[in-house]
Amino acid sequence: MAITTTADLNGLYNEIYERALFVARESNLMLSLVSQYSAPNFFTRHVTIRPTLTIENATEGVDYTNAQSFGKTEVNTLTPAEKMGQYVITDIEMMNDPDGTMQDASQEIGAAMAAKIDTDLTGLFSQFTTDKGTGAGNAATLASIAAGISVLRNRFALNDGPINVVLAPYHWHDLWVLLGQPTANQALLGDVANQALRDYFVGNFVGARWFTSANIATDANADAVSGIFTQSALAFDSRIAPYFEVERDASLRATEVNMVAGYAVGIGKRPLFGVKYTADHTEPS
Repeated sequence: MAITTTADLNGLYNEIYERALFVARESNLMLSLVSQYSAPNFFTRHVTIRPTLTIENATEGVDYTNAQSFGKTEVNTLTPAEKMGQYVITDIEMMNDPDGTMQDASQEIGAAMAAKIDTDLTGLFSQFTTDKGTGAGNAATLASIAAGISVLRNRFALNDGPINVVLAPYHWHDLWVLLGQPTANQALLGDVANQALRDYFVGNFVGARWFTSANIATDANADAVSGIFTQSALAFDSRIAPYFEVERDASLRATEVNMVAGYAVGIGKRPLFGVKYTADHTEPS
């Protein structure tokens, strides 16, 4: 007589494995916007930068002898840590609803790892030294965000790549209200205002790429810190790529579902290419 056991669900595990890794790797906003490093160990990475070169006048017929240093200066360190999440699902639960339970577990555990990575990166916005936000308790404005963009332009941040504006959702809502209210604004901004009203998102505007992220934390006073930056302002250092593993616990009559990753996050090699944006983050009425 053939007996079907939990081990016969290996085909389902393969599907769950692929789904969990897909969610963990494809659901991140911030990873595509920051500098990425990797290493096959857990040693601390020392982030260094070389000095900029100053061009000077030269005199005809005179040997130029003012060579400038091109050494490295440490600006930050990246210390990796393991991250892990786990479910333990009993045999009886698996028997009663194996497809629903394991499919839901794979979706949630992958999404949780993706959210953790994004939250760790957006949590670094507060470490930028320059703040162009309207301040705690004050609504976000387009003018103040444009000021942050102009600061980065003045620091030659465009040499590093596109400027990214990543806003907490209620910060973006403040801008949406500004863009969508007076007819005069709509006439001035034309398609930009119309696009904001249609999609609640503007991909490229005022010389920057705009995004929203619910992974930006709101503090106890209903304020949040959004970020304006280029890729070298922040760093993600992968040491263990996210992996999903299922393990049978026979004595418990259950199955462990594990998601593991190892990485470090921190300020990148160009700290001045980031500006924080502090403003009120109260839920709209």
